[in-house]
Amino acid sequence: MKNHFKLLLWGEIKKMIFLNRKPSYNKKYSISICAIFKDEAPFLREWIELNSLVGVEHFYMYNNNSTDNYHEVLQPYIEKGFVTLVDFPYDHAQFKAYQDFYETYRHETQWVSFLDIDEFFCPNSHLTLQEWIKPYEKYPVIQIYWKMFGTSGKMHHDYNQLVIEQYHVSWSHIDHCGKCLINTDYDISVFDSSCHHATTVLVKILGKNRLIRPVNIFHRTTIGEGTFLPVDETDPSIQINHYWSKAWDIYDSKRKKTDVFFKENPKKDLSYFLYHENKNCSSDYNIYKYLMQLKLRMNNIE
Repeated sequence: MKNHFKLLLWGEIKKMIFLNRKPSYNKKYSISICAIFKDEAPFLREWIELNSLVGVEHFYMYNNNSTDNYHEVLQPYIEKGFVTLVDFPYDHAQFKAYQDFYETYRHETQWVSFLDIDEFFCPNSHLTLQEWIKPYEKYPVIQIYWKMFGTSGKMHHDYNQLVIEQYHVSWSHIDHCGKCLINTDYDISVFDSSCHHATTVLVKILGKNRLIRPVNIFHRTTIGEGTFLPVDETDPSIQINHYWSKAWDIYDSKRKKTDVFFKENPKKDLSYFLYHENKNCSSDYNIYKYLMQLKLRMNNIE
């Protein structure tokens, strides 16, 4: 009877937290991305245009010692008010950048995701994030899983082609890992590796701060830092297309560079590459539904 009462009480508490605390959407932006980047100039425009196409309204871009022409690429978006550019010249400072964003800009956007430049939102059940998020907006944090895309057998990247067009060979299933959409009404509990993939937030319940874990796209609560419920659903309503390698020459150049997070770059080890590449035994064209519209945008065709 005691345990039954606890379950009923927790059920009522969850209703109180989730069902009665839907976002008011009175902030400047509904959905934004915060990203830290280094020497990604050739890929920035496509990444901004595609994610903007699916509903991202603003981009908080943290430059980490880039030496390429990133500013030239971003300047038109800065002038139009789509990009806030922050210089962040610190080593291995990925999570420091996220914390800086949360302390400085969280009041401007209702939802934020900490995406990298090789990650693209791809709603499958809807065309935009704003449409997709409606059944999930009662949750403080929403976990979205990766769909992993490798080299597609290419030794050299074609800079005259779009990333989403060149690389369609993928894993046959979504990964157990991914990224989150975070409701900025809530305080993030800690800015570390868990913040990157499975953000937890604090909610005051009965006078005490309680840790709330992400709820995934299947409305199931994730478990612990770095561990997730088994992904056995085959028809996700949304995925994050993760172009983790691109062609071999792109990947090989990143193996030889420092990383915005890792002190020892795991990409140096060829087995790390092969572990991921050997799972590429399928094709995924879901994001192609945006391809023509993206090309029109990239060519400035109204």
